[in-house]
Amino acid sequence: MTDAKRIAREDVPLQPGKVVDEGGELRVLEGAEHDLRLSVMESSIAPGSGPRRHRHPHAEVFVLVEGEGRFSIDDAMFDARSGDMLVVPPNAWHGFVNHAREPLRLVAIHDNARAVTEFEDGTRRD
Repeated sequence: MTDAKRIAREDVPLQPGKVVDEGGELRVLEGAEHDLRLSVMESSIAPGSGPRRHRHPHAEVFVLVEGEGRFSIDDAMFDARSGDMLVVPPNAWHGFVNHAREPLRLVAIHDNARAVTEFEDGTRRD
């Protein structure tokens, strides 16, 4: 017997205003709720927008599905586009902005059953 399942996009909770600016959306699949050791975020980022700098106590991998963005990871800067992947080490301060004219769609895979986020102003999202 398999534990495989399909989770419809509309069943993944929408997190309005939590991380992305006006005009975007964020959906978070908390792995702990599905007996997983990782979590997945799906984002649509409006042109000129992106999350404020933050970090996680676990690694994160971004997979760009559509569009382009400029990512800062600690002191490094990367321009990335559809098909690219970026690896963010644990505790690295990072953020990004959609610098194109169309939406930036990406998936972020968190190496933790719950995506724990600390922002530069000291606020947290667990």
